[in-house]
Amino acid sequence: MTVIGLDLHKRYITACAMTEDGAILAEQRRVVPEVEAREAFFAGLPAPLTVAMEATLYWAWLHDQLVARGITVQVAHAYQVKLIWQARAKTDPIDARKLAELARTHLLPTVWVAGPELRGQRKLLRGRAYLVRMRTSVKNRIHGHLMAENCRTAVTDVYGKAGRAWLETLALPAATRLQVDLLLEVIDALNVRIKRMDRDVARLARHEPVSLQLQTVPGIGVFGAMLLLTEIGSIDRFRSSHELAAYAGLVPSTHSSGGKTTHGAVGRAGNSWLKWILIEAVQALKLAPGPIGAQYQRLVRAKGKQKATVAAARKLCCYLFWMLKEGWTYEQWLLQHHKLEVRPTQRMGTAA
Repeated sequence: MTVIGLDLHKRYITACAMTEDGAILAEQRRVVPEVEAREAFFAGLPAPLTVAMEATLYWAWLHDQLVARGITVQVAHAYQVKLIWQARAKTDPIDARKLAELARTHLLPTVWVAGPELRGQRKLLRGRAYLVRMRTSVKNRIHGHLMAENCRTAVTDVYGKAGRAWLETLALPAATRLQVDLLLEVIDALNVRIKRMDRDVARLARHEPVSLQLQTVPGIGVFGAMLLLTEIGSIDRFRSSHELAAYAGLVPSTHSSGGKTTHGAVGRAGNSWLKWILIEAVQALKLAPGPIGAQYQRLVRAKGKQKATVAAARKLCCYLFWMLKEGWTYEQWLLQHHKLEVRPTQRMGTAA
C-alpha cells in the first residue's frame, strides 16, 4: 500500500508518497491541480493508494475525483493536525510528508465527509442565508441614512407598501435620496433571488419528512428545519447529544488540574452555521413557557443574556438530538422528558 500526503495550495499541490514502512517513494513540490498532472504523479506507485489531505480550498472537488477513481481518501481537520504535529521548520514538502506520516501511523484526525448531494443542499441553504444577511445589511444602511437626516419612521415596516410610499414622500438631500433609491433597488433585486431560493428550499423540504418533525419546534420553519438537517447530516454519527452540542460549538471549554476546574467561553470551534441557526431558533423559545425558557430565565440574571442564550441553544440542541434519534415531535419529546424527570416518591417512616 502507498500512502500519499497532499498539501493543497491555490496554484499547486505538494505531494509526498511513502510506503507502509515509512520509506519515501516520490516527492514533488509543485503539482498543478489538474487531472493530467495528478495522474502523472500517481503513475507507477504501488497499489492500493491512500490519500491524506486537509479540509481546505478545493478539497471536496479533489475528494470526489479520487473516490471516483477508486482511491481511499482521508480528509483531516487542519487545526487538529497542527496540534498533533508541531515543527520548528514549516515548508510545503514537510507538510505533505507530515500528512502521509500521520495517515501511515493511523494518527490522522479525520473528519466526516458529506456526500455530494448533501454538500449541494448545504450550498443552497447557506447561499440563501447569505443573501438574507446581505439584505439586512442594506436595510441597516438605509436606516443609517434616515437617522442622519433625523427622519422618524411613521410605519412599522419601512420596506412594505406603506413604508415605501412614506419613503417616497420624504424630503431628502439629493445625495441621500440617490443612495436610498439605489439601495432600495438592491433590496428589490435581493428579494427576487431570495424568493427563488425559497421555492427551491420548499421543493427540497417536500422530500424530507423529517423536516416536518423539526418544524413542530416553535421558532423553526421550513428553512430552519432544512438547514438543521443538512448541517447535522446523519444523526447516527453522534454517539450522544453532548457530541452534537460540541459539534455545534455550544460547549464551553474546560480546564481541570490539581483539583481546580474552570470553564471558559464556547470559542469559535464547531459548525458555525449550525450554531447560528440554533441560536436563532431559541429566540422564540427562551421567552416562552417550557424547559428551555426556564433554563434561560434561571441563568439570565446570573450570567447575562448572551451566555443564557447559548446555554438555552445547547439545551435545544440536545432536544433535537433525541427527536431525530427517536423520531419524536417536540410535543412528544416534552412529554417523554417530563416522564423521565418525575422521580418516585419515597414513603416516609413512622414517627418514633
